[in-house]
Amino acid sequence: MKRKLDDWLTSYEEYTSYSEAPASYHTWTGISCIAGALQRKVYIKWPRPIYPNNFIILVGPSGHARKNDAIQEGKVMLKSLTMPIISDDNSPESIIQQLAEDCAITFNDGDRTKVQTTATAFTPELATFTGNRNGKFLVYLTDWYDCADSWERRTKHQGIDTIRGLCFNLLGATAPDWIPYILTEEATGGGFTSRCIFIVEEDKGKIVADPNLLRPSPALKEDLLFDLECINMLTGELKFDEEAYELYTAWYIETMESDQRGDWAIPDPLFRGYCARRATHIKKLCIALSASRGDSLEISGADWERGLNLLTAAENKMPNVFARVGTAAYVQQTADILAYITQNKKVTKADIMNRFYRSVDGTTLEVVIKVLVDMKKIRVILDIEGEDTRYEYIEDISASLGTS
Repeated sequence: MKRKLDDWLTSYEEYTSYSEAPASYHTWTGISCIAGALQRKVYIKWPRPIYPNNFIILVGPSGHARKNDAIQEGKVMLKSLTMPIISDDNSPESIIQQLAEDCAITFNDGDRTKVQTTATAFTPELATFTGNRNGKFLVYLTDWYDCADSWERRTKHQGIDTIRGLCFNLLGATAPDWIPYILTEEATGGGFTSRCIFIVEEDKGKIVADPNLLRPSPALKEDLLFDLECINMLTGELKFDEEAYELYTAWYIETMESDQRGDWAIPDPLFRGYCARRATHIKKLCIALSASRGDSLEISGADWERGLNLLTAAENKMPNVFARVGTAAYVQQTADILAYITQNKKVTKADIMNRFYRSVDGTTLEVVIKVLVDMKKIRVILDIEGEDTRYEYIEDISASLGTS
């Protein structure tokens, strides 16, 4: 079928532009929709197949960032294809049962008939989906990311659960406060989280008093649904074209050399596992971007550049994911106060005490402020002529001075 849109993801961004949710949420939700539509029918050989599924987690404050709005838009799109969708309020056992019984289909890849078991989970509350520090299920998810030809689980009373051709795609959301309660120590920094792309925003993307005044035409939605069906029909191996291959190999060599020097893309040690998998993340992303613009089954240089830009922009904010994770004293208070100062740029000591009096006393605040000063995140303006002590976000001051 001939497509109606030049690029599905660009059109999806236009379709969702009326929403208060940040544009990045919609972009990565769109990527998840493409991955869900592609299922396990397209892949890159490297040397074992890499499939387009992603674990994408939208992170933002509860009630402010409109995470659920973005997820629901994507869910509507993918449901139109009658694709298997996993609801978020399920036990691990029922999810495995649903995968094994309802999500397996056969398809033709050239002259071969293959079996795939694919599904997408849309989960506006990640904690509801994973449970509270459910280490066993987090291990399952870690296994599912890699799309094994056969995945097995031995049960005590019912024998062996076997899932063939697994391809599990996850789009979830959580508030940063919940991260310490969702993850086990083993899953933090490695395992599950190293396979996640976290899209972090602090607030809504825009203020829209009446979204009905900005809704796109129904015709655009119909075109998006039609082209997503075209994407769902793609089958076969994707390859880098010559330009994209040269760009990728140069980037890979440079990245590996930087890692060996200790110059990681994300300096936080909790992202070492993620950094080790960046090459896989960007290949999965490029599969979706290639499928977004056409049926060529080629990754172009433009696809590569677009994917790298999207991933780098996400990585710039990803360190905030684990701001509340750690064993140091007052880690929660430090993260909360830093977020408050970052948002407001300049605050007084009284502002902080009034905002955080339930969790911060004068002694705690002294410790937190010293940590933030040592991190070069803020500067302190001492009490002058009876005025309250002020704290200023240091990047704001650098910008005003014209320095980097």
